[in-house]
Amino acid sequence: MERTGNELIALLKAEEIEHKVWTAADQSTVQLDPLFDYVEQQLQANQMVSGEIMISGTEPIHLTLESNLINLPLRYVNQISKIVIDDPAKEVNIYMIVEHPHVTRSGLRIELAASVQSYLDDSDSVKGKIAQFFDQELESINNYQEPKAESELAPDTAKVTKAVKKATKPKAKKELTKKSAVKKTTKGV
Repeated sequence: MERTGNELIALLKAEEIEHKVWTAADQSTVQLDPLFDYVEQQLQANQMVSGEIMISGTEPIHLTLESNLINLPLRYVNQISKIVIDDPAKEVNIYMIVEHPHVTRSGLRIELAASVQSYLDDSDSVKGKIAQFFDQELESINNYQEPKAESELAPDTAKVTKAVKKATKPKAKKELTKKSAVKKTTKGV
């Protein structure tokens, strides 16, 4: 499947890309098969696709598959428009997206799964890659530990940290001021 940048922009602005969401009560009840079936059905119909599984909790986890020309979520219409405007026809890809505060600093991780054609030609292999990616990200989220505050560190470690911070602290630049030369003359009266 190929799309030009302008075709993608038109689809996004007309909101013609259906976004389907499934909800899972917790991580043990996540079923990827409905997501895979939906994505495959849309791609076989030559349609752009966005499917998401939202795992409930105090901080919901979003596992998303989307087709796109670039590695940005489809909801970023303005940014995508600036990047792909007037681009020639290119292969559309499937991207795996995980959103949660403990995934990255931005709370978003996006990776290439495969081109749409590869997904359609060898869907079992690509589905395995996607399932493995989502499993790894869920494990990373589950094993996340808050960074320790400096006061919680061992006393020796805190001293080393302070010394390193002090040593690496950039020195303030001295501002050079150029004085204009003033010629003093004394005239006799």
